[in-house]
Amino acid sequence: MELKYVQTTCPYCGTGCSFNLVVKDGKVVGTQPYTRSPVNEGKVCPKGTYAHEFVNSPDRLTKPLIKKDGKFVEATWDEAYDLIAQKFKSYKPDEFAALASARVSNEENYLMMKFTRGVIKSRHIDHCARLCHASTVAGLAASFGSGAMTNSIPDIAESKCVFVLGSNTFEQHPLIGRKIVQAKLNGAKIIYADPRYTPTARQADLYMQFVSGADVAILNCMMQEIIKNGWEDKEFVEKRTRDFEKLKEVVMKEDYSPENVSKLSGIPVEQLKQAAEWFGTTKPGAILYSMGITQHTVGVDNVRSVANIQMLTGNLGKPGSGVNALRGQNNVQGACDMGALPVVFTGYQKVTDEAAHKKFADAWGFPDG
Repeated sequence: MELKYVQTTCPYCGTGCSFNLVVKDGKVVGTQPYTRSPVNEGKVCPKGTYAHEFVNSPDRLTKPLIKKDGKFVEATWDEAYDLIAQKFKSYKPDEFAALASARVSNEENYLMMKFTRGVIKSRHIDHCARLCHASTVAGLAASFGSGAMTNSIPDIAESKCVFVLGSNTFEQHPLIGRKIVQAKLNGAKIIYADPRYTPTARQADLYMQFVSGADVAILNCMMQEIIKNGWEDKEFVEKRTRDFEKLKEVVMKEDYSPENVSKLSGIPVEQLKQAAEWFGTTKPGAILYSMGITQHTVGVDNVRSVANIQMLTGNLGKPGSGVNALRGQNNVQGACDMGALPVVFTGYQKVTDEAAHKKFADAWGFPDG
């Protein structure tokens, strides 16, 4: 019997936990902790514990299947590739679309992008971030220049006020939920805002249940209270931000008073004021959000509001602070970074930039046509 352990990354949510696959005689039979991971520190949630089971599923294909006379029949790889190439040639570039994946590696996403744009000459490539975190990429890139989390996951444990909205963290990202618990044990206040009463709500010191779609109003209301009471980080705002007066002009409107936002959102006035006070006066403060923020027609506005309140309070660039966008799949970030999006090349270089076009064309060296 040959037994070995292969270190890998969990294929489920975007936390990025590591574990060891137990491989017996060439077959994956289980998982074991990988204690050197700074993210999960050897702990694994139920999803990660049983992550190996699909590998040996009898439902998985072992050979390519080609449909003949209305039925799928087994074929060789050569037959499959010949058919694929033949079919691809029958379509014009604008008739072809590629769907990349947040479940595969950076290299595979890059190759899909390169194949689609360089070989097929199609502009149509996308992946699941279109539904989940494309608004994070756009919103955070506009606010900070980068469409990603601003700090590391272990930082969350150092926060003194954790504000979670649009995320059922304890069920969907359990190991990040563990960091919230660590912060709470160290004296942190936990604020949770979500239309649903979830296991995350049970961990909160303050739970604000609201009508879906009121996210921007709630955040603007909190910013109004912070400014009104002088809780903003004046030095950070002056030295590290711009257009504060424009933000102030918007959030100080009567529309965003606690009384009006309470009517709109269903959150009691005192809860709105309490949340603003805790988050405005307790440092460092971290915000965690997921698809409850992003999957809206105003998802980019939601994300930019999250960024705005962190800039207002100076909760950036220090342990225990930051904007923590919790991804739903294990490589949403990488797929976006690699350019598996219709509007950017690798590294968020815009497809409308002629210099970027030339750079990639020269590097790839594919013939025109």
